[in-house]
Amino acid sequence: MKVSVKVVKGGESAARPAECRSVLVGPDHNQPEPFPGYAGFVGWESPVQLRDGSWLVGFNAGYWHASLPTPLRQPPGEREEWMCLGMPQVDAPTGGRCMLIRSWDQGRTWSRPQTLIDTPADDRHPFFLDLPGGPLLCGFFTLDATGAPRYNPEAGARLVFTRSFDSGHTWEEPRRLPSPFLAEEANGPLLLGQDGAVYAAANGTPPGDSPDQVGLFRTQDQGQSWQCLSTIRADHHLWEPSVAQLPDGRMVLMARPEGDICWSSDSGHTWTAPVSFGMRLFAPNLYTLRDGTLLCLHGSYAPGHGGLRVLFSRDGGQTWIAPAPDHGFLVDHTYGYGKAMELPDGSLFLTYLSTGGHRSEDARGNGIWCIRLRVRPDHSGIDLLPAPDLKR
Repeated sequence: MKVSVKVVKGGESAARPAECRSVLVGPDHNQPEPFPGYAGFVGWESPVQLRDGSWLVGFNAGYWHASLPTPLRQPPGEREEWMCLGMPQVDAPTGGRCMLIRSWDQGRTWSRPQTLIDTPADDRHPFFLDLPGGPLLCGFFTLDATGAPRYNPEAGARLVFTRSFDSGHTWEEPRRLPSPFLAEEANGPLLLGQDGAVYAAANGTPPGDSPDQVGLFRTQDQGQSWQCLSTIRADHHLWEPSVAQLPDGRMVLMARPEGDICWSSDSGHTWTAPVSFGMRLFAPNLYTLRDGTLLCLHGSYAPGHGGLRVLFSRDGGQTWIAPAPDHGFLVDHTYGYGKAMELPDGSLFLTYLSTGGHRSEDARGNGIWCIRLRVRPDHSGIDLLPAPDLKR
């Protein structure tokens, strides 16, 4: 299937990001209580609106872009490479941890950060789904060491899930996802299918020398057990996949770095061959809005047009509306890795991180920001709106 970009003029927001964004957690603002291994890095965040009316934002807290437990267990040369990038030397016996903040007034005020989970590994990228009549699901991945998992069993990410039956105040012991991969990772969002099952897309390292692939996983018992339904392959790596379901029942999936997109007409059992459309991106996150619009929130590789951006489609991902062939509409001049939730008024509440935290000063000064966004009713572009805690 051919995928194309429809370029529109005048679609960028008139309001500037700096006029609309707010800080949820950051330097001198709602910082986590100190813990061993915390040196200011917060990020890899995701919001969710619960049935009890509260909002949660989960995130990772640690000391760097990757907050591995110490003593570090890295291949020769990699530790030195990371030190040159700016990784600080800290004592972090359990690495980074997943934390959350909560709002009871639709994002106008937020609680202090609380620990969601702290395993012996670096706990990263928590993402959520509040199941109707069921538990609150949380997926995240853990990282003990880095390197090639084909050669080092201790290396590679492990995708795990936990559940809460009291709106995120307490959590079950996390369980690793059964997987055909040597290692796998995901950062959501989770998909509640029209069949009532929950689906998660993850990228994984297969045995052998093949590029990283995508696995689609499903639970039919509210996260108690999972199975891998299918794998998606290409002649290059497929990373950071996101899956959504269209109003006609088809599933659509997109992955980093080439913007590969594919579709399934049988609930994820089989997929069309992945195709790209000239837009290189990272951390794509797909959402089907209530009016049927398919929206992709993503980080951009386009020279001179980086940051967090968004594009959208009215035909299920076959034609994307954007301001240029190689990048989406600007949300903010930031690192990327944004997540969204649709609000009752049709706007989107977005959370994202200010920097990737590669340099030690960036890690110390990183922050979790939020903003609101609306796709124009005529689909001619987007408008940025003030975050809920800003005066309107």
